[in-house]
Amino acid sequence: MDIEKNLSTISKKLSNYNAKLIPVIKNRTVEEVKEVYNCGFREFGENRLDDYFLHSDKFDDAVFHFIAPIQSRKIKVIFENFEFIHTVSRFKEIDLISKLDKKRKVLLQINIDKDPNKSGIDPDLIYEYFEYSKNSIDLPLGLMCIPNIQSDPRVVFSKMQSINAELKKKYSEYVGELSMGMSDDYEIALDYGATIIRVGSKIFT
Repeated sequence: MDIEKNLSTISKKLSNYNAKLIPVIKNRTVEEVKEVYNCGFREFGENRLDDYFLHSDKFDDAVFHFIAPIQSRKIKVIFENFEFIHTVSRFKEIDLISKLDKKRKVLLQINIDKDPNKSGIDPDLIYEYFEYSKNSIDLPLGLMCIPNIQSDPRVVFSKMQSINAELKKKYSEYVGELSMGMSDDYEIALDYGATIIRVGSKIFT
């Protein structure tokens, strides 16, 4: 495993795009995360609270992004500890964030494939969620998606790009971050306007 070399390879591919790499450190040891940290990275993606508490205790100036489905029984702990939350997809989650003392940077997860077995907002309801968020906590920072394995990522990412462009037209103050693309498809996502890519295994192999 050559973490530094892998990060360099990914970063070079990013250099032609206006996008940021968020290393995903699920199930990674403190030593592995330290290697990434020593390469200059200060933002990390976490899927699990146990990993977060292990890692956050060792890297005081790091910023953590929560990128997993939000479980109701853990919702309060997640919102209190993570600065970026990529997977907001229910009105009650927006309500809870509105009651926090500190602002959180929220991305709405879109169920772009309309898969009943996956988390996320139906794309047809996106404007309803934007208005609700705007009136409760502020506009979301952006959108996030995880395509089905069977889906053509080009089709999925193209849809996300189109939705995001329409939202930018409607809401002039909308930042329009697009969190999409993981180890197997991030290069495709970049071609369709991804501004945040979430990569794990490609770094740690």
